Amino acid sequence: MIPRIKYIAAYQVAPVSAITHIAKVHKIDQWKDTNKYVLLFEEAAKEIGPIQLVPKGKVKAPQGPRYTSMSRLEGAKTLEDAF
Repeated sequence: MIPRIKYIAAYQVAPVSAITHIAKVHKIDQWKDTNKYVLLFEEAAKEIGPIQLVPKGKVKAPQGPRYTSMSRLEGAKTLEDAF
């Protein structure tokens, strides 16, 4: 999936519990000789939303990477809409 990543959205944990920022990815490089990566952004992250977590909804708070399209993210009011 790494070559297909174009944007990164940032989720803030409680008490915010929402996606609040998004940034366009310029480049993703492997860190030294590890399985870790460094993300370089085109510009500083922009504040959006917030796209709220719905308590007791179908979608739980992110525990790791989640993938979605930019169009779903732009139209989302909640994490259920985004994923």
